[in-house]
Amino acid sequence: MSRDGHFLSGLRRNEDVSELVVWYADAGLNEAEVLPYAFEDLSWMAWVGGGRLLLSLNEHGLVLYDAHLRRLRPLIDGEGPRPGDLPPVLLSSLPEDPRRILLQWEDPGVPGYPAVFRVDAVSGASEKIIGGWKPVIRWWASPQGEIILGEGFVARRHRLFAPRADGSWDMIRDRDYFDDDALAVLAVETGGATALVLSSHDSDTRALWRMDARSGDFMKRLAGHDRYDIVAAILDPETNLAVGATYEEDGIEDMVWAATHQGRIKDMAARAGIANLSLVAASVDGRRQLYRARLKHAPSRYFLYDAEVDLLNPLPYDPAEDALPTPETKGVWIDLPRGKGQMHALLSRAHTGRAVVLVHGGPVKRVTDSYNPFVSWLTANGYSVLQPNFRGSSGFGERWRRAGYAEWGHDMQDDVRTATEWLVDQNIARKGEICVVGGSYGGYAALMSSIKDDDLIGCAVSLNGVTSIELLIRHLEEGRFHMLTTPRIQGRLSKWALRRRSPVNRADLVRVPVLLLHSTNDMNVRFEHGQLMHTVLTRLEKVHKFIVLEGAEHQLKRAADKRIYYQSTLNFLDAHIGPGSQR
Repeated sequence: MSRDGHFLSGLRRNEDVSELVVWYADAGLNEAEVLPYAFEDLSWMAWVGGGRLLLSLNEHGLVLYDAHLRRLRPLIDGEGPRPGDLPPVLLSSLPEDPRRILLQWEDPGVPGYPAVFRVDAVSGASEKIIGGWKPVIRWWASPQGEIILGEGFVARRHRLFAPRADGSWDMIRDRDYFDDDALAVLAVETGGATALVLSSHDSDTRALWRMDARSGDFMKRLAGHDRYDIVAAILDPETNLAVGATYEEDGIEDMVWAATHQGRIKDMAARAGIANLSLVAASVDGRRQLYRARLKHAPSRYFLYDAEVDLLNPLPYDPAEDALPTPETKGVWIDLPRGKGQMHALLSRAHTGRAVVLVHGGPVKRVTDSYNPFVSWLTANGYSVLQPNFRGSSGFGERWRRAGYAEWGHDMQDDVRTATEWLVDQNIARKGEICVVGGSYGGYAALMSSIKDDDLIGCAVSLNGVTSIELLIRHLEEGRFHMLTTPRIQGRLSKWALRRRSPVNRADLVRVPVLLLHSTNDMNVRFEHGQLMHTVLTRLEKVHKFIVLEGAEHQLKRAADKRIYYQSTLNFLDAHIGPGSQR
């Protein structure tokens, strides 16, 4: 929502396209201006200076849509910052100077490092106010537009810098990215004296802290949880101060301590008849407020409140979404062998004796009980789904996250087997009627299960999966910040050990049918991974199918590609572990 409250922007599904639209709130929400961009075109968007929508496009730099004039044009046409290796980042919309914005963009004089530019959002003229310098790759500004922090990396050292009165900078934090306490900057609060950060310096789990932005000292612990990491701060959209925090249990949970904020959310939730409501935007004068409802059976739904007439109205959505089945999902804790603790997982039941172990990617991510159309699709077609948050997943504290370091194909893979055995032990699925499915790291885990777990599973499905750890590491080492990724994967393992843990080098042991899908434009796990695995499986005469997703990326954004993945997976499951399969 624009800061003046007159305009709303969002992505609206139109058949296979998620189109970008703008609503003029004063004219109602039934008609929208359709802009010539779709979901796959966008990097980010933000309202600046009242009715101006700034769009960062993946292929075409920055453009500005003036909603008052209904005019779309390049933001910078001529002299000024240009997109290069570093994408643009909006640092502040300068609410007290609505004509201008602060942008971080690559400094032409210091390739690979960003400068800070003050940009006129009307004329496109820009002025560099802080030049790029090593090692800063991310600047942080207060809402009022003062640059408060610089964040950088040197090899695996993570550093924070704060400005002195004389214009120089002090290093206020220096930590080892892997071995020291976690520290992640979230935002600078109003006034610029304090920053909101996530830190594990006083506990195993990450808590939300208010940090002195000048010294780097921790001032106050705002929120924490004994079992789960805090993952985000809730900011009041009018004051830009922290009023709550978010953590992930089975689903996403908000804790709000500001009474006023808490009260109006409770009121709006009662009006909407939806419990899980959050305030995401508000106009400067507070007249209009935008609320989001997180649903399990459909994408998030939005509501616009107009204080002037005291009405809460839903934004347009596709009524067909209400007809989608909601999976019967619950969180479970699974004991690991040899006293290694408990693993959290989400179980969605179909009550047929057939199941999928769905392994998430990352692998430093986790699954939550939020809308997942793939899970809905699988359960609606008769397959229970178990999603394990194996060792190495995020959200459960530092020990659990670090337990996955250098454990690809080993402890992390053992957890996938443990999840599969649990399905059998709980009489949810029968041996041989389970398929391991996943994308990216999850695809890697599925392929390793096809090698290690043929006594339990009947097939494996890999979407954009890693097939050679050596190949992945060589690709990562081409990037600037590979020291922040490769140690987590390789550790001190030898090349021989990495080969032993790579599906392409163990393909002779594959004993169940395999479905491979790989995107040709995958920049994370190169298409070569899928090609190599297909070539080796063909040479070894292993039962498999290889589907090429032409023009698709690592994350499937186009509806047509998702449809191929969903339907191909279902067909494969039905053929190999379904009721009519020949096992």
